Amino acid sequence: MGNPIIKVEKGLIDVLLEIIMLIGLIILILIPLFYYKDLPEMIPTHFNAKGTPDDYNSKSMIWFLPIIGLFLAAGLFVLNKSPHVFNYPKAFTKDNASKYYRNSTRLIRVLNLTITWTFVFILYKSVQVALGHSENLGIWFLPVFLIIIFGAIIYFALGARKIS
Repeated sequence: MGNPIIKVEKGLIDVLLEIIMLIGLIILILIPLFYYKDLPEMIPTHFNAKGTPDDYNSKSMIWFLPIIGLFLAAGLFVLNKSPHVFNYPKAFTKDNASKYYRNSTRLIRVLNLTITWTFVFILYKSVQVALGHSENLGIWFLPVFLIIIFGAIIYFALGARKIS
């Protein structure tokens, strides 16, 4: 027996999360369009854990993050339309399904927004490094990213535990 199929109404926060994510996607596309002609032939395409570039490639690779970002965001957006396919705890019932669905879809929206804006940051910093305006992503990039991602997962997991 599968989970019930229930339409989850979006709240204001859900709409704002999606709008901010979409703005990030637009910026993700605009950055290469704006900077491509000014980039040197080789640009940083990988950064180590300290945020220092450790691999360079053709400037055409500037399109890699926007393409991956668009596919990933679209995939998460589509997945979020079917919260009944997610895994839920044994305490899941038809009566509390809408609460679980709202919690899980909001988590996906937060992760989608976080990943999109992380891609924007990485892409922008890659351009800045390539143009000589910056040297790296910054030592705090990886710890902050991990704290945000795992913080969101923990926050929503705890929220799911409170659902009865």
